[in-house]
Amino acid sequence: MADATRQRALMVLRRHELNVSELVDVLDQPQSTISRHLKTLRDAGLIVDRRDGTAIHYSLSRPDEVENDRGNGLRSWCLRWAGDQPIPEGLAARLRRTLEVRRAMSERFFSGVADHWDTLRERSFGSTFHLEALLSLLPSGWTVADIGCGTGFLLSILARHFKRVLAIDPVDQMLDVARRRVDAARLTNVDLRKGDLAGIPIADDYVDLGVALLVLHHVPAPNDAIAELMRIIRPGGRLLIVEQRAHRYAEFRERMQDRWWGFEPEDMSGRLASAGFGDVRWRSLATADSVADADVPELFVITARKPTDSSKRDNIAMDLSTTNGDDS
Repeated sequence: MADATRQRALMVLRRHELNVSELVDVLDQPQSTISRHLKTLRDAGLIVDRRDGTAIHYSLSRPDEVENDRGNGLRSWCLRWAGDQPIPEGLAARLRRTLEVRRAMSERFFSGVADHWDTLRERSFGSTFHLEALLSLLPSGWTVADIGCGTGFLLSILARHFKRVLAIDPVDQMLDVARRRVDAARLTNVDLRKGDLAGIPIADDYVDLGVALLVLHHVPAPNDAIAELMRIIRPGGRLLIVEQRAHRYAEFRERMQDRWWGFEPEDMSGRLASAGFGDVRWRSLATADSVADADVPELFVITARKPTDSSKRDNIAMDLSTTNGDDS
């Protein structure tokens, strides 16, 4: 710590992670000198390194990382000292220039890939990772029911986040595909059951979240199905429905064997409110620009909550006045 170069290295590394080349520029010393001092600081437990390809990045150890080390009192003091010292102006100016070069290089890269960045990102991470990330906003201890789960395309995402998933479908072949998907992913918290919305094989007030994706337009009696969803959701639990807007695409309806020509969101909101759901909200879902068949209905999502007894009356009154999802 008596060496001025080591002191300056700790000052800048306290504020930014830097590689050897950047430290050479910032500290204005030969690479051999910088490497020698970095080794000394690393051996003393004052800095840590991180390899990134052929480059090695250095940063200051955190005081809490050495609290339990024997003889940590001096190390902890040195780390705090490095954070408290003001950086001399000449050193600060070189650090700013180095960081500006780094920022400019990053901007040049993103400028060059801007036109195909979405494609590049989807090839690397898929097209739904951001949607899965949003699940982290919901409690992981929930029990979730995927009603009309079909081939189980949603089960892996749900099972990775929630404590338990109940997957319901009336068709054996669909359940077989879903079961193979569950087995392949080694999901141990998914319970596959045969059943439909006329009589969901789930106990009353059991699930925290009921999900029905593109299901209601297939059932003979949507109102009865909504009543079943109300039955299985616990007081205070939630419902999420994705449905087709009302349409006149006869070829699409015939191809998908739909019973209903979709629903108007306002109509569906009224059905949910009449069934006793509160806090009903809906909004349109954006359709993908890459959809090959333009003659398909638009989609909307609608959410609702099963009220507790004490709030049921107020919630229903509010929901009867629910309008376009933009208000939500």
